[in-house]
Amino acid sequence: MPPSLNEEFTVYTHEGYHIGDAWYFVDGDVIHMFYLTAKIKGENSSLTQANMDPFVGHAVSRDLVNWEMLPPALQTGPPGSWDDLQLCTGSIIKREGRYWMAYAATSTTENTLENPWRIQRGGMAVSNDLTTWQKVPENPVTVAGPPHYEQVSAGQREMAHWRDPFMFADGDVVYQFICARRPDGNVATRGTVAMTRSRDMVTWGILPPLEHDRVVEEMEVPQIHSINGRWYLVFCTLGRFFAPEFVRRFDGRLPERSTFAMVGDSPFGPFHIHGTGQIVEHGLDEYFTVGQLVHFAGQWHLLVTSHDDQGERISDPLPVEADDTGLHARRTDYPSVGA
Repeated sequence: MPPSLNEEFTVYTHEGYHIGDAWYFVDGDVIHMFYLTAKIKGENSSLTQANMDPFVGHAVSRDLVNWEMLPPALQTGPPGSWDDLQLCTGSIIKREGRYWMAYAATSTTENTLENPWRIQRGGMAVSNDLTTWQKVPENPVTVAGPPHYEQVSAGQREMAHWRDPFMFADGDVVYQFICARRPDGNVATRGTVAMTRSRDMVTWGILPPLEHDRVVEEMEVPQIHSINGRWYLVFCTLGRFFAPEFVRRFDGRLPERSTFAMVGDSPFGPFHIHGTGQIVEHGLDEYFTVGQLVHFAGQWHLLVTSHDDQGERISDPLPVEADDTGLHARRTDYPSVGA
């Protein structure tokens, strides 16, 4: 068994605060990291609790290793607003000289302390400098619903899965790829990636889901990347969310928290999973999820949020290679996590 991926595997921490999912935007020679965070309030507090006053943290780096913390980028809305309870993972794109952040959120009017994620909607914020952000008045701009998506999940978690939007530009059209669920078929394989599109970044049309192998209940933090002529769908999930027939292929041994990839010939699929699809091999009980791919200085890297008895933090970057079967982190480049 190789050493734990968490041993000496830490770069960025936010003292006194939880760190959740992170997303990145490369602007020239500067990498901007945005991450979900909230103040730690007690020994048993967590980022997912509704009373944590969450916000989107912001830090910058020139090497993906050393980070400088900046003021928060985005905060929950005022009481009674559509995003006054929780914020979810987002993404950033540059269009016509401005920066746009897609994000998802929940509200106190539709959710409870016991289930703060039940109803999720999508919003947009805009910035001229990646530092000061303004939410658009049209928010929320996307909502799950028929005919293409379940409004409330029939799966293990009772919620409207509509979060973690990832933006991708194709000419004058921008697409969002969103964690969602189909309304039909086996309940255990309804996890999908929803698609929406826009030309003005505010009005978004809802499209049928992305074409991909149907093997899981939830596909969180979806991303679409083109590497060496192939397209890769990256997503995160829990081992218990994979369909039983998929798990049986691997003698019931799938990690509880990991990051996966499927391979396709176009950004719109179809995408296929090869083997388990894991980007990094690791212990079944290790936390190596919500991974994000970042292309910087001619190399693709994977960064994750690590959770264990050492706290919550952003990991070192792991170089990634791509081939016909998926994405593979080059662990041997890092003695602390090498075999």
